[in-house]
Parts: sequence; C-alpha cells; structure tokens
Amino acid sequence: MFLVFLTAPGAALAQSPALDSLRELARQPQSDSSRVLLLCSISDQYWARRTDSAEVYARRALALARRTGYQHGEGEALNRLGAALRERNLARALELFQQSLRIAEVRHDVPLQAQNLRSIGIIYVYLRDQQQGLSYYFRALRLGRQLHDQRRVVLELSNIGLAYDLFNQLDSAQYYQQQAYALARQLHTPTNYILYGLGQVARKRGRLAEARGYYRRSIAESKALGHERSTNFAYVGLATLFQQQGRLDSSIYYARLGCQAAQHNGFLRGVLNASTLLTHDFKRRGPADSALKYQSLLLTMKDTLFGQEKVMRLQNINYQEQERARQAAADQAALKTRYRTYALVAGLVGLLALVLLLVRHRRQQQRANAALQTSLAELKSTQFQLVQREKMAFLGELTAGVAHELQNPLSFVKKFAEVSTDLVDEINGAQRLARDGRLEREILDGLKQNILNISQHGQRATAIIKGMLEHARTGSAPREATDLNALVAENLRLAYAGIRHQDPDFQATLSTHLAPGLPAVAVIAPDLGRVLLNLCTNAFYAVRQRQLAQPAPGYQPEVAVTTRLLAEAAEIRVRDNGTGIAEALKTKVFQPFFTTKPVGEGTGLGLSLSHDIISSGHGGTLAMESEEGQGTEFIITLPLRS
Repeated sequence: MFLVFLTAPGAALAQSPALDSLRELARQPQSDSSRVLLLCSISDQYWARRTDSAEVYARRALALARRTGYQHGEGEALNRLGAALRERNLARALELFQQSLRIAEVRHDVPLQAQNLRSIGIIYVYLRDQQQGLSYYFRALRLGRQLHDQRRVVLELSNIGLAYDLFNQLDSAQYYQQQAYALARQLHTPTNYILYGLGQVARKRGRLAEARGYYRRSIAESKALGHERSTNFAYVGLATLFQQQGRLDSSIYYARLGCQAAQHNGFLRGVLNASTLLTHDFKRRGPADSALKYQSLLLTMKDTLFGQEKVMRLQNINYQEQERARQAAADQAALKTRYRTYALVAGLVGLLALVLLLVRHRRQQQRANAALQTSLAELKSTQFQLVQREKMAFLGELTAGVAHELQNPLSFVKKFAEVSTDLVDEINGAQRLARDGRLEREILDGLKQNILNISQHGQRATAIIKGMLEHARTGSAPREATDLNALVAENLRLAYAGIRHQDPDFQATLSTHLAPGLPAVAVIAPDLGRVLLNLCTNAFYAVRQRQLAQPAPGYQPEVAVTTRLLAEAAEIRVRDNGTGIAEALKTKVFQPFFTTKPVGEGTGLGLSLSHDIISSGHGGTLAMESEEGQGTEFIITLPLRS
C-alpha cells in the first residue's frame, strides 16, 4: 500500500522558474519577517524536489524567526522543518508540528492551525491509526471551509480520499477524490495527486484501462510541475497495475523510474514502495542478483522507517498520557485557586456557611444514596422477574408450537392406524363370508395407502424434532476464516443438484456475481453453509412453483447469488424470480413453524433456524425483500470483525 499525502501549500506549484525567482528575490534586501516567509516558500518548493534542501531553508527560516522574535514566522518554519524531517524521523516531525500548532492556537492563527492539523493527521495515518488520522484531517477541512480557502479545501479533500484508499474503503476514497477533482478543475489548480488517487480506486476495483489513464495523466502533470514525489507515486501505481496483469517487464520499467524519482527527492517511503515491487518482480522473472539488490534496499528502508514508527507509537502513548496529566493538574490548580479566592472574599462567615452547606449536602447525598440503593435493589428484583417471565413466556410459546406441529402428523398417524385396523377387520369378515378377490384388492390397496400416509406423517414429526435439535446446537463450533465466495458457490451448486434430483426435467439459470478480493471472514462454516443451502433451496423451490403454476413461454427460472464488500461487513444476497411472498405474510417468515409450503413439504423451521444462525451465531443480520409474483431476495450481512 502506498502512502501519499499533500502537505506544503506551495508544493504543487514547484517549477524551476518559480524556484529561481524566489532565490533571486532572497538575494535582495528585505525585512526580517518577509525574509522568514520567503525562506519558508523556498522550502515549500524544494519539498517536492529534494527534502534535504527543503530542510536547509526551513532551518534558516526558523533560526531567523527566533532571533528576531517573529512568532508567526517561527510557527511556519517549524511546520516546514517537520515536513522535511518526516521521512527520516516521525517522532521529531510530530514534535515540531505540535510546537507549531501551539503557537498557532495562542495567536489564533487559523490558516497555520489548519496546516498543522493536516500535518499531524499524516503522521497518524502513517502509523495506521485511522480514527486519529481522519479526525485531524476533518478538523483541517472544517477550518479550510471556515476560511473560504478553496485551494486548501482541495488539498484536504484529496488527503482524506488517499487515507480512505490506504484503509481500502474505496467508496469513501472515490467520493472525496471526485469532490477534490471537480473543485480543482473549477480553480484551475494542479490535479496530479488527485489523478493518482482516482487511479488507485479504479485499479483496486478492476477497471485497469481507466486506472492506467489516470496514472499516465498524473505522470504527465507531475513532470510538467517538476514534482518528483507525485511522479514516484504514479510510476509505482502504474508498475503495480502491470504486475497485476503479469506484465513483469513493464512493471520493472516503471518501478525503476519510480525508485529513481523517490531517491532523487529523498522520499524514503517511495523508495520502499518501488523496491518492494522490484524485489517481487525480479524474484519471479530473474535475474537473482537484481532481486537481491532491491531486497537489500527494501530491508534498509524498512529498518529506517518502521523502527522509527515503533518508537513513535510509544512516544504517542506517552504524549497522550502527559497531556491528560497536564490537563488534570491544570483543573486541580484552577479549583484550588477558586476556593482560595472564595475564602479570602467571604472570610470567616463565608467559611462557616461553606461548612454548613457541605454538611447539609453530605446529609442529602447520604439520603439520596440510600434511596438510590433501595431503588436499585427494587429494579434488580423487577428485572429478574421480567427476565424469568420472558423466559417462561418464550418457553410456553415454543412448547405450544412444538405440541401443535407434532399434533397434526400424530393425529393423521392415529387416524390412518384406526382405518387400517377397520380394513383388516373388514377383510377378515369378508373372507369368512365369501372370498371376493376384487374386494380383497381394494381393501389391501387402501391398507397400503394408509401405511404410506402413516410413514409420511411420521417422517414429518421426525423432521420437526430434528429441526428443534438443530436450533439447540447452533453456534457451538469455533469460527474459522472462510472464503465466502467459495462457500456461496458450493451451496448454490448443491441446492441445484438437490432440486434436479427431485425433478430431472427442471432447468434454471444460475447467476453468480462474486466480489473479487473479498477477504476471508471468521464464521462457523457448517452453520453458514446450512443457511446458504436453505436459502438457495427455497429459491429453486419458488421458481419451480412459478413455472408449474404459470407455464408462460417467456418465463425462465433464475436464481442469482451476489457477494459484496461493505465498509465494515461482507454482504451475501440470494435472489430468485419465483412466486414471491404476499405482503401479509412477510412479517411471519422468520417465525418458528411458519411456512408457505403445502403440508408435508416443509417444517417451517428453515428460515427461523437461518435467522438464529446469522443473528445469534454470527452477530449479523438476515433481511428479506419480496414482491408477490415477481420474486424474493434474502440479504445476509456478516461483520468483518467479530
């Protein structure tokens, strides 16, 4: 993953004529404050070209600002020095940004506050702290809009988009990059970083031709601006695209160009990204000495960057703790000062009144605590009673449902058994009177049919009991990382094979839309497989029933399954174009023992069990959308983190 962030306001305008003009201006006599700001502008221009030169001019600006007591210039210079040092020393960079932010807050310098909030956000995004990084970015965006500084808003929007891309939240990344691009086009400002961000989103979504176009436009614009950093990003993005396509020669070519640009700029993370690609490509294609060369470079960059980041995480924790301690100490000191002031003003009378008030307050607090304890005890007792009543009500409802469902097949068994007994008595009586072969056959056929009915209803009672046992043992197995695409496809095939086994003449269209790159999700695979098999089987049953009931020549049964990656969850959809479900029945489909199938074809426990597996067993949701006569769709949502 490549880290790309915009920092210096003037970096996007880094051209040789502009830099030469600034250096020429620096040779002319100026006031100290003007010279400080001029040196900061030169540092901005160098930041996109060579970070070591940017550091030199930032240090000169800082020294002059401190020597002349120019606080605003000191804050600007601290920010520029932090940007130049960020690639080599994250801890020092954060310290400089915090110093600059404190100066801006004391002076109520809103533009400098926004600049430092963005810079601190970059540090936290580097450390993969999404919440902190985006928090600082959005604070900077709010200040930019408050200032009505549209150029600053473009930078903030693009940075937010790049951060979302880093955390693979592609919908958000595309949204903010498109906003940044539209505003930049209105302002006629550079779009080289934005084009790179749009290319990243397109590449990750598999739109490779579109991504290639964005990368090439970013390269062209970056070269025209003399911007080494964004050139590195676009080259590495293009190399990654060719690596995905298996075009290793092209991948190596652009990765080398990206590595050269990053080395020339002093951009260590750019060198790391490019050398990672080159190591992988040369290991696959050869020669081995080239792979070893770039692997050595890769390891050097990792030692330099990630060793510092580990220290940075500890310093970040210490910094937050120190801030909390400092705030607590300040609050305590303020409280002591307030009490001391009251004592001096009020004197002895005030002190006596305070004592009386404290005594009264303590007594009231004691009475209130006693009342609260009594209320809490009553609440716990009432809560326990309500829980017990709810449990008993649920148990009674469940028992009544089981009894009702078992009563039907058992009544049929009893009825057909009695009829069979009468038939046996009848045939015995008929044989004693006269032997009639035709009568015997009719009686025996009736007896056989009764026995089949007894077997059928006995199997239904067994299915009800089996379903209840499955309810009881759901969720007992451990969760394991599972390929959802494979699980969905397998159960769709099993369900289709099952319906074809019952009706060999049945044909249906199977559509699969499985999200590429869907991460493995920790689930109980056997339980989730039962849910998918049940939903797919119900879908095939619905389209078969519609085909039998309405044999229209243009109707083609179809069952479609779809997987999709959401922000914090994975989504599975099972859709059919079958009979659909009536509006009046939609609220009952997940109730135990409710079924729309004819008697004997379902127990009414499948969807109820599926709902329990998804909601209770996996912490997800199972929802349904249906239109009578048009079809039904079930939507499963599973959280990526349990």
